[in-house]
Amino acid sequence: MTHTSHKRKGSALITTLVLVGVMSVAMAWLLKYSVTENRINHRHKLRTQADNTAEAVVEYGFAQLSHVFNNNTTVASAEFNSSGSGALALPPQTSLRSNVQYADLELYSSTVPSSSFTYIDPSEPDNLFDPLKGKYVRAFQVKLYGKATVTDPNGGPNITSYVTQAFQVRDSPLFSHAIFYNLDLDIHPGPDMDIIGPVHTNQNLRVAPSNDLKFDGIVTSSKHIYHQYEHKSTSRTGQVYFKTDSGSLLGMEVDGTWKDSEMGTGSISDQFRSYASNRWDGYLQTSAHGISTYNPVAFSDYTPDDTSTGAYDPVNSGRAIIESPLPTGHADYNIEIEDQKMSNKAGLYFKWDTTTNSISAYDGHGGTLLDISNLDGILWEHKPDVMFDHRRGQYISLIDINTGKLKQLIENPDTSDNTLHIGNYDPATDWNGVVYFECTSSDADTTAAARLNYTGIRLYGGEIDVPNEGIPSRGSDPGMSFVTNNALYIRGHFNADGITTADSSHAPAIGEVPVAVMGDSVTFLSESWDDSVTSSKPTASTTEVSAAAVAGTRPPDVKGDDSYSGGAHNFPRFLENWSGKTFYLRGSMVCLYESEVDFSTWDTSYYNPPDRGYGFNTLFAKGTYPPGTPLLRTYRRENYARLSASEFASTTSGL
Repeated sequence: MTHTSHKRKGSALITTLVLVGVMSVAMAWLLKYSVTENRINHRHKLRTQADNTAEAVVEYGFAQLSHVFNNNTTVASAEFNSSGSGALALPPQTSLRSNVQYADLELYSSTVPSSSFTYIDPSEPDNLFDPLKGKYVRAFQVKLYGKATVTDPNGGPNITSYVTQAFQVRDSPLFSHAIFYNLDLDIHPGPDMDIIGPVHTNQNLRVAPSNDLKFDGIVTSSKHIYHQYEHKSTSRTGQVYFKTDSGSLLGMEVDGTWKDSEMGTGSISDQFRSYASNRWDGYLQTSAHGISTYNPVAFSDYTPDDTSTGAYDPVNSGRAIIESPLPTGHADYNIEIEDQKMSNKAGLYFKWDTTTNSISAYDGHGGTLLDISNLDGILWEHKPDVMFDHRRGQYISLIDINTGKLKQLIENPDTSDNTLHIGNYDPATDWNGVVYFECTSSDADTTAAARLNYTGIRLYGGEIDVPNEGIPSRGSDPGMSFVTNNALYIRGHFNADGITTADSSHAPAIGEVPVAVMGDSVTFLSESWDDSVTSSKPTASTTEVSAAAVAGTRPPDVKGDDSYSGGAHNFPRFLENWSGKTFYLRGSMVCLYESEVDFSTWDTSYYNPPDRGYGFNTLFAKGTYPPGTPLLRTYRRENYARLSASEFASTTSGL
């Protein structure tokens, strides 16, 4: 018995020793594994820090590129070369994570290439949520390369990350939109209304139709969209439809709830972004989707009047596009803005002093004085106080300009007859399609309308199928842009033949050229207009105009007066009874600023609205624009990628 007991005790001891040994090995393995895993996790953490820092370096480069391209129309090819004065700066260490040690940061930019005309194809999956899909833009890419090296505090090897991403600069023509508003865009028609083509506003979009309102193109707002009647709430029940990728139209009211930026909650909803993306496939986007303001380079954002102050002080920056040039010593002089003013682009420049009624002309601003002494009564005619504008409540002194006569002077000048050419002007070299008519006055009145003596410029004779009428067009950039800082009136068929069909809202006529008309306001007078009829609401006749119209408006409730703007459907101004008649406007409607000369209030006491044949000109949709068309600059990040050390070294060599 005793012998057996000793044997059992020995076996137990051996078993215990074996188990202890196994456990020791296991513990040692686990400890080693834990240390290794910790080291791996630590290195992985350093790798993530290096990756994030390299991305931050590139992002800092983006901010610098944006600043430069926001303020400069053109940038030199080697502007950002690392050896030049425009070399990109590295982010300050204080802006990076304080608990990370950086051994090295590097940032490089490629050269700046020339832009190319590019179509943003909506069928490409990458363009699904691109706000410029379906448009032609001038675009180019600047590639950024970032490097970040993180030091291992445990003494291990440094970790370096290399990344690259393209910064795409895109200049979109202003007239690539069916409707473009720099102010709040209000659309609240009574009858059905179809809007074909892109729509954008740099402020809020407010829709409140009585019947169907259909958007057959991408719609973007850099703020929000509301089911609202201008500055007031609404009980209107007309449906609002937006396009989808399949081409169908889906409504904004669903089960009694308006799926606008508030999603029926009474305040901005964080659900709108995903809802709109899923329902309308990127064809309706707001600030929730990252939509930003679109401005010409160096132009500041429009800011409405601050009603909390006693002064009327909006930032009406967009109006600079139609203003006369500033001298270099002026406090507001900005060379980039000056370069984009239509007045500085003009190849034919007129100047009218509304106090002395003298008219002079030049081959561009500051150019050669032209001899137009024999063209009074032929090219233009001064008509003092012959037209009563019931919206403005004034007789208007007009300069009537015959565009058909201008066409002959530009396209077929005859230097042997001083009534058939502009003296000292050679259209073959001087004409570029941009005509500017500056209206100035020595009157010190504080309001623009009174200072200009309640005047205006009126174009007529623009019907393209009538002898001695039409639109001047010459050279490689066909068509005409006519611009004035005054109120502008268009009389009769203009850049059109007056033969209207169901397609007249968008389809060009034979002989039509791309045209823009730009003024403080633009009022359209029908083919039947007669200055001698001074009663309110004279009878209009169906009239056809093909032109991009750029003008200002009077914002709703602008001075706390509870007034209405009339909405985009009333953006073209009228003075007649259009009941039963149609006004065709084939082009692009652009509201860039508040009117200053014609700040009159909209209502229907002086006109009855026409049947609206408004549409987006297919010339513009296909990338053919009027001369001097302003460009709106936006950006897009593309092609993010990681690089190897050798790839980074080879691509940044020499940058």
